[in-house]
Amino acid sequence: MMRNVLVVAVALTLLAGCRPQVKQRSAGSAIDYYGQNASAIVTIRTFDHFNQKKDDGYGFYVAPDLIVTTLDWVQGAFKAKVAPMDGRSFENITGYTSFDLKNNLLLLHTGKRSKSFIKVGASAVPDTAYSLFKVDGKLMAVKSAVTDSAARLLLKGGFDAGKPLFAPNHSLAGVVQKNSSSISLTPADSVASLLARRSGTVTSLYDLRLISGKVYPSYKTFSGFDIITDMGTIRIRLSNQLPEYRDNFIRLVCDQFYDSLLVHRVLKNFLIQTGAADSKFAGRDDVVGWQGPGYTLPMKVNSGLYHKRGAVAASKLPPERNPKNRSDGSQFYIVSGRIFTSDELNDLEREKGIKFTTEQRNVYTTVGGAPYLDGDYTVFAEVVSGMDVVDRISAVDVYNVDRPVKDIRIRKIVPVKVK
Repeated sequence: MMRNVLVVAVALTLLAGCRPQVKQRSAGSAIDYYGQNASAIVTIRTFDHFNQKKDDGYGFYVAPDLIVTTLDWVQGAFKAKVAPMDGRSFENITGYTSFDLKNNLLLLHTGKRSKSFIKVGASAVPDTAYSLFKVDGKLMAVKSAVTDSAARLLLKGGFDAGKPLFAPNHSLAGVVQKNSSSISLTPADSVASLLARRSGTVTSLYDLRLISGKVYPSYKTFSGFDIITDMGTIRIRLSNQLPEYRDNFIRLVCDQFYDSLLVHRVLKNFLIQTGAADSKFAGRDDVVGWQGPGYTLPMKVNSGLYHKRGAVAASKLPPERNPKNRSDGSQFYIVSGRIFTSDELNDLEREKGIKFTTEQRNVYTTVGGAPYLDGDYTVFAEVVSGMDVVDRISAVDVYNVDRPVKDIRIRKIVPVKVK
């Protein structure tokens, strides 16, 4: 069928199934009906872990605070924002409430409520479908044929993925889907099912990466990880006593999350810190260290894992920004530390209300560490080689909230496979 682009006021007079409706009400109210459908269509912008724009796509409101879009292009995003289809004012999307992996659909939750949304019900297969959009403030419609096949409904026309298509009676016909070879329509009844399955919980967009079907390697295949920095390589070994932290680190490494991040904090004779997503593209005067991967982990203390020299532990935001006392999902520090006396350890026991084991006392008084951090942070790994690199980094000149004067980057973290 030939593709026609029509001003919608003209389109309404030509739609065969709409003439009786137009006669029963004013032309203005008919146009408003189309206008409300168009107002429900939005632009969605995704961002990566480093607050850099990834992609722009489309979706549409199906309730005052719910938006339907296609799943595939949102997966892997750290966050997303939404704006009217022809607008530039973007508001945060708070997360998602349900998804349909088979039909490639995603239901987003947003704090930006809309008065215009498309009512969703079961749909019949339309002979034609109309896509609404605006050009210079004018509402337009693209008309296309729909051909039925055993696998999907194929579209003949140039449509954008994520946009709604409407049947000649103005009802929702479905959602545009695209792949490398074709354009198809997911029917409205699939959207209705997605709405019916939504949960009361709003989940972080970053968690969508876990439903993509990606399989991460088992921890059993790795003997360690090489942290390759501008100043040398540090090899660490993860503890199996904290599987949640262990597996989280493996996922981040496999996703190349740490590549090019700064060692953004250095405290001489104490620690070096990295893993902040906002450090990748930071300028010299930017204050960094406030952004992780978009989630946190419950803080866990294991008596066998303590802050000896070479300990690797998860960072935390300060209490005023971290009321639940959780660990950052990606930031970690490596202890360089110093040697403590028995009297100093006695004082720390009284101050913190803790008791150091015989092993801890022996290590802190001979090898060193940071015993005053015990009980307050989660130690999940240890350095097995490269402490000379840690020491060199911990001795560099710093400025502006303990940030090194000369940038030091993690070039990449490489898994060391079991031989």
